[in-house]
Amino acid sequence: MAFALCPDNGLPRLWRFVDDDRTMTEGSIVSALYPEYNLLLINRVLFDQLPELDQHRVLRTQNAREYI
Repeated sequence: MAFALCPDNGLPRLWRFVDDDRTMTEGSIVSALYPEYNLLLINRVLFDQLPELDQHRVLRTQNAREYI
């Protein structure tokens, strides 16, 4: 499995923090991964509520969606 932040076959992943749910389909989604753009959208409000270890895990996810 490729490292999530800098995949073997592409450019380093971009993180974009958003302050509201307009890019998320449900209020409990912390992040949404768009592999075609190598972009990870992160809900800043929910992300800030997570413990440090879980924040680290979200930033390196390879899942399409992360829920709290």
